Amino acid sequence: MDNLINIENNKLYQKRIYDLFKELSSEELYNKWSDAFEIEIINEKQVNILYSGNEDVNIFKKECKNSLFPCIFSVLGTVKKIKIVEKKGYNSLQPKTKNNIRAIKFFVIGMAFVLIATSVIVVLANYIGNREFRETFYSTSSIKVDSRIRVLQLSDLHCTNYGINNAKLLERIKALSPDIIICTGDIVDSAVEDEAYAVSLASELSKIAPSYYIYGNNEVESIYGFPLNESELDAKFGFNAANRDETAIKNLMDPFEEKLENVGIKVLKNEMDTISVKNTTVDIYGVLTSNPSSFWSYTANSFAEYINENKDNIKITAIHEPTIFEEFNPESWGDLMICGHTHGGVMRVPVLGPLYTKEGGIFPERKGDFVYGRYNVAGAHLIVSCGLENSGILRINNQPELVIIDINKF
Repeated sequence: MDNLINIENNKLYQKRIYDLFKELSSEELYNKWSDAFEIEIINEKQVNILYSGNEDVNIFKKECKNSLFPCIFSVLGTVKKIKIVEKKGYNSLQPKTKNNIRAIKFFVIGMAFVLIATSVIVVLANYIGNREFRETFYSTSSIKVDSRIRVLQLSDLHCTNYGINNAKLLERIKALSPDIIICTGDIVDSAVEDEAYAVSLASELSKIAPSYYIYGNNEVESIYGFPLNESELDAKFGFNAANRDETAIKNLMDPFEEKLENVGIKVLKNEMDTISVKNTTVDIYGVLTSNPSSFWSYTANSFAEYINENKDNIKITAIHEPTIFEEFNPESWGDLMICGHTHGGVMRVPVLGPLYTKEGGIFPERKGDFVYGRYNVAGAHLIVSCGLENSGILRINNQPELVIIDINKF
C-alpha cells in the first residue's frame, strides 16, 4: 500500500477496516459494536472513530481497542494517531432524554392530526352550511319616508340555485314582502351562456315587487367584451374630454338588457329611475361600472342630476363593486348605497376580519377597504353584501346572505 493516503478513496479504506474488524473479531463483539461507530479519515496521519452507541464510550474503547485499532493500523499503515470522538446523535442520548424527544414527537404529530382533522371538519361544516342562505337585516331611518320602506338586495348569485329554479329563494323573498328588489350584479357567470337563468329569475322577482338589475363585472365582460374604463370607452366611441357623450354606453347593443326588461325588471346603466312607494318618492341610481377612471367621465351629468335635484326624494345608489366609494368622496352618494362583488372576503377570520379580495389583497378591511357589512360613507349608510354564491369550499364563517334593508320613518 502507498505510504500516503489518497483521501478520495476514504470509502474504500473504511470498507477494508470494517471487513477486517469483522474477520478478526468475535461474532458477538462485531454485532455489538459494528453499528456504533464510523471511521473518519482526517489525513494520512490521523483517523477519528466517531462513536454514537448507547453504551458508555469507555466500554467501547475497552472492548474494541485490541481488535479495531489493529485493523486501522493494518489498512492505513501511515496512521500515527487514532482518536475516539463521541458523536452527539440520538443514540448517544440518555434514556430519559430519548423519552422526552419521543414524547415531543408524539405531541407534535398529535397536534398536527388534531389541526388537520379540525380543519377538515370546519371546511365540511361550512360547505354543508353554505347550502342554505341566511337573512341579514339592516335598518336606517329618514325624515323623507312616511312609513317603512323595505329594500331587498340580491348579489353575486353566480347561477347558484336554492331549490329547483330557485324556488326556496323566491319563496322566502316573497314572504319578506319587499317594496323594492335590487340585484347588484354577478347574478350570472356569463350574460351570454347563462341568459336563461337570469331571465327566469328576473321574471319571478318582478312579480313580487318593482325590481332592478345593475350589471356586475361578469355581465359587463360577457356583454361588451372590453373593460369600461376611460381609455377603452374613448377609443370605442372616438371621444375625448371635450366631446364625451354619457348616453353612448347606453346605446351599445345589449340583447341581455332587452330580455330582462321584457320580463319586467329594469336595468340601470349609469341612470336613474323614480318610483313611488307608500307615498314616498324613491330615486334609484344604478352605476354600470365603478372603474375610477371612467365613472365621472361618463356619469357626471346624470349623477349630478340624481343627487342635486328633488332632494326630498329617497336616494338609493346601487353598484356592483365597492371600490368606487374608496376612490371618490363626493358631497353625497345618496341616502343609501348598496353593492356586492367582494364575496365577504371569501373567509372571515375572527378579530382580523375578511381574509382576501382581488383588489385589496390579504385582510383588505384592515387597510380601509369596504368588504362586508355596514359602513358610513359621506354621512350615509353603505351596505356591502357577501353575496349568495355557495360553490367555494373555502367560504368559511361567511354564509351566503339575502340582504334586507328597512328604511324607517325618523
